[in-house]
Amino acid sequence: MGRRHRRSKVTRVVNLVKKIIAFFFSHIGLCALVVGYALLGAVIFKAVEGPHEAEVQELVKRARERAVDVVWNATFRVNRLDSKKWKSTVLNEVKAFKTICMQSIRKGYDGKEFGKQAQWTFTGSFLYSLTIITTIGYGNTAAKTYIGKTLTMLYAIIGIPLMLLFLTNIGDVMAKIFRFLYAQSIRLKFRLILWHKKRKAAKIRRANSLVSRLTRGHRVKTDSSVDSFGLGAGADVEDLLTARVEMEQLEVRETAAAQLESVSVPISLVVFTMLGYLGVGTTIFKVWEGWTFLESFYFCFISLTTIGFGDKFPSTSVSNTDEAQEKLVITSIYLLFGMALLAMCFNLAQEEVQNKTRWIADKFRSKDDDDD
Repeated sequence: MGRRHRRSKVTRVVNLVKKIIAFFFSHIGLCALVVGYALLGAVIFKAVEGPHEAEVQELVKRARERAVDVVWNATFRVNRLDSKKWKSTVLNEVKAFKTICMQSIRKGYDGKEFGKQAQWTFTGSFLYSLTIITTIGYGNTAAKTYIGKTLTMLYAIIGIPLMLLFLTNIGDVMAKIFRFLYAQSIRLKFRLILWHKKRKAAKIRRANSLVSRLTRGHRVKTDSSVDSFGLGAGADVEDLLTARVEMEQLEVRETAAAQLESVSVPISLVVFTMLGYLGVGTTIFKVWEGWTFLESFYFCFISLTTIGFGDKFPSTSVSNTDEAQEKLVITSIYLLFGMALLAMCFNLAQEEVQNKTRWIADKFRSKDDDDD
């Protein structure tokens, strides 16, 4: 009895673990896993690189303040007529300040002011984590400590395959959604066509009914095309029009069914969607950074294609203000969603290219059969 109870517990635990793994590899689970992994990276890199950045900035700030004090005091304490002594005192202090600056630069000092600008805030670290797993790697932001560099490599080993799996999965899902919406738009178009034809037919019937009442039972002569509808020479005009409308509606339904059976999104629409998303990002960063339109578009394109030169980066987002941190969050969301959208566009474009290639191959095959 005890063994069975233990086995049932083990079975429940195994089933629970299987369900957890299945959830994490589902669509929602992968999204949560990527975001959670990026948040974990933000916590780690902020804890590792944040104190080092503050220490280096504070060291440079103290050295600068000391140099200013020494130069200022030398102006009053040193004999003003002895210019050599004054120059020597100032030169020695400037050299000491220069040495401290060079040492700080080797440690990763990048010119940011202590207490006013910082890269390794939580949001800045989150963006850094995203640039690792998305392989954007701007280059202007990098770990400076040995521990941070080691953790970056380990973080990338797990994060990059996870991100590729996420993009493959979410790109396929978004492609299905986009394809469904496109199919619905086609259905709506043909419904509008049918509605227009029915409305037109109703107007003709009302007009024909008015004519019938005026003619009081006279039959309208029809041409030889009536026979093609199987109505005979004595058919009413109303019956003829009804048959024509029904034939047109049938043709519209058959055309819609043929298009919906093998629906594929045109490449032009895919390119337009991607350009639209790039346009939104271009407008946002143009307003934020004061860049030109070309510079903003260049930054968005370089980022979403994961080229990431690093020559352009949202510099106004490195301060410690709430507004700057909000900009970093929006930038991170824009990059993450943009890469998913890019994966969707590649999926749709690949499908369209395959359909076109298959269509061309069938054309050549049918031509060869006709020649034979």
